[in-house]
Amino acid sequence: MAFTSKKATIHKTYKHKMSGFSKNKPINTQAENEQKEMQETKERFFVFIGKLEEKLKEFAAASIPELIEMNHTDTDEFKRGYLRLKSAVLGQLDSIREKASAVKEEKITYFPYASDTLEMSSAYIQFRNECYDRYSLLEDMCQEYRQRIEDTQVEDYELKYRKIVDEYEAIKDKFRCVQCGSPITIDKIYFTTTYITCPSCQTKNTFEPSSQAKLLEHIGRSLAEQRTKHILQQSDAAGKEERDLYHKAHQLRLSLIHEKNKEILHQKEKEMEELEQQRQEAASRQPILYQKYLRAMFDEWNKINPDLTNEHERFFTTLATHNNR
Repeated sequence: MAFTSKKATIHKTYKHKMSGFSKNKPINTQAENEQKEMQETKERFFVFIGKLEEKLKEFAAASIPELIEMNHTDTDEFKRGYLRLKSAVLGQLDSIREKASAVKEEKITYFPYASDTLEMSSAYIQFRNECYDRYSLLEDMCQEYRQRIEDTQVEDYELKYRKIVDEYEAIKDKFRCVQCGSPITIDKIYFTTTYITCPSCQTKNTFEPSSQAKLLEHIGRSLAEQRTKHILQQSDAAGKEERDLYHKAHQLRLSLIHEKNKEILHQKEKEMEELEQQRQEAASRQPILYQKYLRAMFDEWNKINPDLTNEHERFFTTLATHNNR
């Protein structure tokens, strides 16, 4: 069912307002017709948003693997081929979102209703809020896919770390004393110039790590963050849940402005109380989950760069104290 043209709708509304309605069409019938049109518009809007979501899923399913592959294989120093493709993909995503936003504004925000009654005002608020909620699900999906697209450019620190470990395994038993030639086992991954004493003749030998091994100091935190990203996402989700619950409660509060039915008032007030309780629970979870993320991330960082544990722990204490206020 297609949307009616904006021009025709506005013309129809203008005629109603100027004529004071037809003598053969009572006001209550006019209101019923407008409520019916709201319902039909909402149904069409829901179908429209659903189709955009399907299009978005199909597009992302095809584009994201291609972006990942191109990011890994693009030999250009500045990855210009990859960046052009990413820009095109993000442009298509924005096009889908803008199309939904335009229809929301035209068909929902500026939905014309001529019956100037409390009943119609309340009906419009409910209609608008339901459509806005449906639209917000598409917005969330767009944000999720945008992040996944951006993440295709993130370096694979796990791969870099694996190369460092493989290199260490290959050379750890091949180092020999410059004085007596005895083998010296490299007992861990060194990422800075280190003096190692020969167990046979006690000569101090200079061990110079490779340029690849020296990267370990710089990729440690990024790798730890990648490994614990799922915990950070739990914290972010709790924060988003808290905001969404506040928004829902606010919409319910707005819907009470013209509500006269005491039973409905009582029901909605009860819903608002439940939403507020859920909001407070989500708000209390968020900092706990973030502290959990910080501890897990620093534990991983210490495993990757154990020689820097004391320095890391001082940094952790600073961050944990700051984010616990």
